[in-house]
Amino acid sequence: MKTALLFGLLITAAVQDLKSGKISNRLIVTGLMIGVAIQVTEYRVWGVYYFLRNISVPVILLYLLFQMHVLGAGDIKLFSMIGSILTTGELLQCMAYSFLTAGAAAVLFLAADADRRQKLRCAGSYLFHMLRTGEIKPYPLACEPGRYRFAFSVPILFGTAAALQFPLSYWNGGVY
Repeated sequence: MKTALLFGLLITAAVQDLKSGKISNRLIVTGLMIGVAIQVTEYRVWGVYYFLRNISVPVILLYLLFQMHVLGAGDIKLFSMIGSILTTGELLQCMAYSFLTAGAAAVLFLAADADRRQKLRCAGSYLFHMLRTGEIKPYPLACEPGRYRFAFSVPILFGTAAALQFPLSYWNGGVY
């Protein structure tokens, strides 16, 4: 049942993101409320601890990508919502599969893009500057004329489906 609820929320988030470029906070809060109810039902008072820990994991792990403007706040909140419903191990798998899915999609988009050389040069220059100076700054959007918006909620949806369908046994080694 919790998987069905999670996929309903993720499908709704993907549709919202594709239509408006945003995921509503109302949807995220609804998912978090469902998540805390599931955790408390399954683990009683410890459920509150698991809930708080799991919603913090994406914020801690993805903060740097947010600072670089590579990932939006809505995407991090969406991962937190997933974590509120699933275990930490399942959440980490969802995140890994989501980034792999997004990477594959990005490669396909880049292969079809006529300005791919310019975009790769710009990305390389950005990474070189960041490594050379140690300065973390937002990715310069001016480097990418005609830049399209990437709805990361879609790879999150597919990554979560893949993670739950094909779990990696390594991740499930006792990690809640």
